[in-house]
Order: sequence, then structure tokens, then C-alpha cells
Amino acid sequence: MECNRIKKDGFTLVEMMIAVLIMAFIAAFMWRIYSNGGETMRHTVSQSQLQADIRQFLDRLESEMMTCYAFNEIDSENKKFSFYSYTYSKNPLERIYYDESGEIRDISSEDSEQSVKVKKIEYSWKEDGTVTKTRTPGWLYFLRNPMVFKEDNSNVFDNGDKAMTKVILRDIKDLEVKGYKQKIEMNEDNEVGYKVEPVVSEEDVPLATFIVLRLHAYKGEGGRKRDEEIDVVTKYYSSIRIADITNDGYFCSTDRDGTF
Repeated sequence: MECNRIKKDGFTLVEMMIAVLIMAFIAAFMWRIYSNGGETMRHTVSQSQLQADIRQFLDRLESEMMTCYAFNEIDSENKKFSFYSYTYSKNPLERIYYDESGEIRDISSEDSEQSVKVKKIEYSWKEDGTVTKTRTPGWLYFLRNPMVFKEDNSNVFDNGDKAMTKVILRDIKDLEVKGYKQKIEMNEDNEVGYKVEPVVSEEDVPLATFIVLRLHAYKGEGGRKRDEEIDVVTKYYSSIRIADITNDGYFCSTDRDGTF
């Protein structure tokens, strides 16, 4: 009597382990692709946001520098700078030329009462990586030497010029600022040119024509995430100082030499 043996098809334990191992490799590879894609997306968005914040800051600073009357402080060591900017509110010429009794103000006195309405704007870097903006409205007695600024937060200033202090940038690893002054000079061939010199003392600050500003933004993510980093160097001119140098003594009613 013969016994019929039934042949069974299937996988051995070794084959099963190999199959599981291959599937694990494939799953790990797919997860790696997904993870890298997500990290690339996160890094791109974060980097773009950092760039947008800095661009917004630089655009705002450029607008303010267009109305910059004079620099008040350029402190490279403590990483801060400030300047006097014209306000957008009315500044009657009567206040510059005449006193309250209607008499012409004395422009030759070191105690001159001739003043112009301004806002003092200061930017400063902190060790926690933030950049703070402080705005202080007031009156600038521009004919005194040195100039004198008196704070005034009364209703004479528009809402857009009210005093305030706020953080405007974060994740700034370093801020560098340097001031430069320039003047027109003639060379040996009687050609007109500009001589540029660095601002090296406090007395030179009101004579500064432009600043060179460097912002080093760095956002450390830690772990396997990529860090965000941006390094920007730009130059900002005071249009008032440029015009004053080009048209010495004949630019506007607030010239420092009093020749209106």
C-alpha cells in the first residue's frame, strides 16, 4: 500500500526574516526621504521668515534715514546708533525764525532758541539676540554747539511720532555699525571729488554722512535640524547731510551755520 505525500508550498523561517529585513530597509529609506523633505520645507520656511524680518527692518530704516537730519550717536563698541529724524507733522518756520513775542531769534548765540521738531530714533543690540528700537519725540536746538535735544511727548506731535520702545528683531547674533564723514575736495588737477574719513570721536558724529551696518542673523535649531544664518552688509546715507555738503550753507532753513 502506497502513501500519497502532500507537498506543501510556503516560506522557511530564514526567508521570512530576510523578507522582513528587506521591508524594514525599504520603510527606513522611505521615512528618510519623507523626513528630509519635511526638514527641507521647515528650513526653507524658517529661512524665508528670517529674511523677511530683516528686509522689513532694512526697508523701514531706509525710509527713516531719508529724513535723517543728523546722527546723534554711533557706538560701535556697544553696538548701537541713533539719529534725529524730521517728523511728518507741520513745523512752522515762525518757530525757527521768531520767538513768542515776534522778535527775530538770535542765531549767533550758543544759547540759541531756534529749534526744529524731530524724533530721536535709536537702535541697539542686546546680548539675548534682540534689536530694540526707541523713538523719542522732541525739539532739536540745531544751532547750539553741541546740538541740544529736549524731549516733548505732548499733543503737538502726531500719533505716529509718539514715544515708544519695542523689540523689532530677534535671532541677531551680532550687529556692527561704523560711521563715516565726507567732504568735497579739489585734487591737484582741480578735479572735484569726495574725501571719506571714519568717525573716530563723539565730536565727529553730527558730521557723519553715512553709516555701514552689518547684521549677522543666526538661529540655531539643535539636533539634526539645520540652522538658519544670514549675513547682510549695507550702507545708509543721510540725504540731508549729502545735500548740505553739496550745497554748503544754501540747502534749507535748518543749516547748522545759520546762513538761511
